[in-house]
Amino acid sequence: MSLTYQQQFVLEGLAATAAILNLNARYNRLFTDGDAAGWLATFRHSGATYTRDGRSFADLREAFDGGGGRRLITVDHEITVDGVEATQRCVALLLYGNGIQATGGYTDRLVYERGGWYFASRALVWDSAPRESALPV
Repeated sequence: MSLTYQQQFVLEGLAATAAILNLNARYNRLFTDGDAAGWLATFRHSGATYTRDGRSFADLREAFDGGGGRRLITVDHEITVDGVEATQRCVALLLYGNGIQATGGYTDRLVYERGGWYFASRALVWDSAPRESALPV
């Protein structure tokens, strides 16, 4: 049985969304573990950008500030896939110990290359005060 064009389009979009959610999970886990090399590998091989609170990093290695007992969680993913490119917005929660250290949001551009999805750009803006309403119920 072959799929119609629409069925194939929907199936590919769902597969891409699942792969992007998996990329987010790996990114979060690598940040939490303090694994800078693994964290860098979630970005495209060349030309990727990272911005945190308006500060852009030309060298992504300088942008990594993970580990140290902090745990990153992203929730509320809004993903749009268009062929080999995608965009994403999601909420970021930074936990330390039993409390919320910070909340914020990511705006991402992603690209499918080398057989997987990678971040082409990530922009993180931390909230000025934690949003308790950002916690999943």
